[in-house]
Amino acid sequence: MSEAYDYDVAVVGASIGGCTVATLLGRAGARVALLERRPDAASYKTMCTHFIQPSATPTIERLGLAERIEAAGGIRNGIEAWTRYGWIRPRLGDDHRHPRYGYDIRREKLDPMLREVAAEAPGVELMLGQTVTALLGSNGRPTGVRTVDRERRSDDITARVIVGADGRGSDVARMAGVRARVKSHDRFGYFAYYRDLPLVSGDRTLFWFLDPDVAYAFPQDDGITLMAIFLTKDRMSWFKRDVEANFEAYFQGLPHAPDIEAGTRISKVLGKLEMPNTMRPAGRPGLAFVGDAAMAADPLWGVGCGFAFQSGEWLAEELAGALGGAASGAGVDAAVERYRKRHRRQLLGHFLVTSDYATGRRFTPLERLLFAAAAKDEVSAARFHAFGSRSIGPTDAEFGRLVGRSIRVNATHQNAAPVERAAGVHAEGAPLPSGVTHTRLGVDGLTVPASSAGPPDSAEAVVFVHGNPGSRRDWDDLLSRVAPFARALALDMPGFGHADKPDSFSYTVEGYAGFLESALRALGVERAHLVLHDFGGPWGLQWAARNRERLASAVLINTGALVGYRWHYLARIWRTPLAGEVFQATTTRSGLRTVLRHGNPRGLPRAFVDRMYDDLDAGTRRAILRLYRATDDPGAVGKSHADALRPLDRPALVVWGAHDPYLSPTLAARQREAFPSAEIAVLEDSGHWPFADDPEAVGRLVEPFLRRAVDADRALATA
Repeated sequence: MSEAYDYDVAVVGASIGGCTVATLLGRAGARVALLERRPDAASYKTMCTHFIQPSATPTIERLGLAERIEAAGGIRNGIEAWTRYGWIRPRLGDDHRHPRYGYDIRREKLDPMLREVAAEAPGVELMLGQTVTALLGSNGRPTGVRTVDRERRSDDITARVIVGADGRGSDVARMAGVRARVKSHDRFGYFAYYRDLPLVSGDRTLFWFLDPDVAYAFPQDDGITLMAIFLTKDRMSWFKRDVEANFEAYFQGLPHAPDIEAGTRISKVLGKLEMPNTMRPAGRPGLAFVGDAAMAADPLWGVGCGFAFQSGEWLAEELAGALGGAASGAGVDAAVERYRKRHRRQLLGHFLVTSDYATGRRFTPLERLLFAAAAKDEVSAARFHAFGSRSIGPTDAEFGRLVGRSIRVNATHQNAAPVERAAGVHAEGAPLPSGVTHTRLGVDGLTVPASSAGPPDSAEAVVFVHGNPGSRRDWDDLLSRVAPFARALALDMPGFGHADKPDSFSYTVEGYAGFLESALRALGVERAHLVLHDFGGPWGLQWAARNRERLASAVLINTGALVGYRWHYLARIWRTPLAGEVFQATTTRSGLRTVLRHGNPRGLPRAFVDRMYDDLDAGTRRAILRLYRATDDPGAVGKSHADALRPLDRPALVVWGAHDPYLSPTLAARQREAFPSAEIAVLEDSGHWPFADDPEAVGRLVEPFLRRAVDADRALATA
């Protein structure tokens, strides 16, 4: 080592990646400063599922950690994955070409163990309680770090290479000006620890790929089981209001899931709401990054721990020879450049694939092909395990062979077996919020799904009516907000969602108002607080005009009495014979997403649009065309509603997205022609579906209004 430097390498962060590179470089003869801001060697990362992919097992063995992990109770992991195509249960024999298992061990044990191994390595000096506050150097090349200890004493440490091992939001990267490529994550996650919760799979992790959700049960050391879920963000608003109930209910009905009520939860339900995917150049002259500081991929796939081990080893392998003797700075920088290229070659494909799925999308045709084949065929399952465990990448020849075999397996349907279905709260799709229940209602010879909350026998209810092309699931968040103080109901209207879609139904404003009348009669609702959106406005207000004494209040979200309104551009297409049929027939999932980007500056959650498309079957497309073609003059319909309702001056709240391309926000003020005392709120960053693009803002407006309206109506009834 040159006398000009205190150390060969200064590693910032003594977690998995940092300890791995420090240990291996120390054993190779380098002098390493391993800096950790936390003062306690027993500190550990809490936000982790502790799953170490099999691809990292060779690194763990070379570190000498495998024996220590197993002695501490760590588990050799495997997987059993449920999909809608069946169970994937890889059976890996001795002839399997890739690592057959990784490890599950809590970071509470693993992190101190790693620091102990690093501190034992010759040439490694573990420095606890040291926070790096600045990079030293000149001409853009770092030559050291400035640290501050717990007593605020400062020290300068020089080194030939600085390694940032300080996580996703790396301070080293920030100080060096190395920006990351950031891809948004449209899921959120929660997990909790349980005792006395054995799995039917034994030591094998259970995965449930619910598309687009994922749930897990991880067996851990000391007989602990970690239960975890990742859900799309369109449900985050209501989920986090009752985390414990929503979390534990989620596992009900999953095939072979443990009975959570039989176990004992020994932790809080821990959550991570924001998990951006980041990747930055893993090296530049005098500077390298390992672990999450180099790449923080979607935690849904459990790759973070494994990639931290592997990237630490790759860097050590490239640097070890370059640091010996009187090697030049150019030689060291060349080694860092080799590492950068290696890291990119090995992990960029995984980053792009996992980041794409992190958008909350559904499985692609290729993914469905692989899952279906792996559920039917043992060879496909073994190769699927190699890819899922990150032993092979999407650009490897073996992945191509997996795809080829999957095509053959699915073409011949060999070894097809009955598929076990999700039940319980998953029987009708994604679970509802805690306190909201699902039923199927028979009305006028039609069967429609209904979501309900609050006291079921109350004759007064908050009634939610969706529009086109919506469903009762549009209202999940607001239903859960109303449940504590009132009865709440939402239906799939005929022709939409999962309701019946008969050719004989009258797809007109009158027809829907009549259906709503029959539904409320069947449900025993005498007085209604209406919450309406889109075409639900004309339907609901038509009912109100015919049942004025039963209307208690109204919340109008981008809808209402559309006085003077003329059809928007899509409606004009749908109303045109042949053009409407062609438009509906050629609308694809991606095409719908493209259309809905217009006028929605905040963006609609991908899962919300996917659900909309899933419901857009032939029956719904027909209902849309008939409805719009039967409504020649929406402005005249709106005027009739305003004239009928104005004398009542019922309490009303108008919420409008300022960027709505279909119903101009100028219509918001005109709702006072029907509700003279209406409160009006225009959301400046929202479009046509503000309850989807900004549920928190809509909830802050709607919930207190409905509380006041319900309380006032009850007071009036008892006066």
